[in-house]
Amino acid sequence: MVCLLAPGVLHASPPGLPTTVLLAMVPDTVRIKMLAALARGDIAGAISLWQLQTNRNTVPAALQAMQSAYNAVNRTMGPCKQVARDISNGFKAFGGSPQYVRFKPPGKVPYLAWEMRAGDPKSTIQISDMGTHYAVMMKDKVYDAFTGPEGMVLSEYLKRLVAHDGVPLWEVVSLL
Repeated sequence: MVCLLAPGVLHASPPGLPTTVLLAMVPDTVRIKMLAALARGDIAGAISLWQLQTNRNTVPAALQAMQSAYNAVNRTMGPCKQVARDISNGFKAFGGSPQYVRFKPPGKVPYLAWEMRAGDPKSTIQISDMGTHYAVMMKDKVYDAFTGPEGMVLSEYLKRLVAHDGVPLWEVVSLL
């Protein structure tokens, strides 16, 4: 577990009740509000709701991992599976039904890239040389390290995900 000592700064806290026990004590209406905050990218708001409801400065591990998943260090080739797991677990902890999504290039060239600034091809960075990229979909939004906690509507996401031979293909998958 962690505690919030200053806005946006998480620190380790002494052991206490397991997160699963604390989650069971949170009313469904608060969980729904927390899930709504997460879906709109307001992780700090979800953390505040949690802390107010439980009267503790601790933060569930699922929220801490979800917050870390969006760090800039994950905007490279390689960590997309773990990032997707962390984001998915954050949504699931509060009753969400996220789905894993696999993106692939349509042709034989296995490279995928991401346009860091929409409409600026010079800002494109390579994100996969193995032909796949994974993200999480909740309702109509895609979430990964590149979208940040706000997520992105799938049609916009596909405009920024670049494949050599056209628009990347995507499919919902059950496991990573």
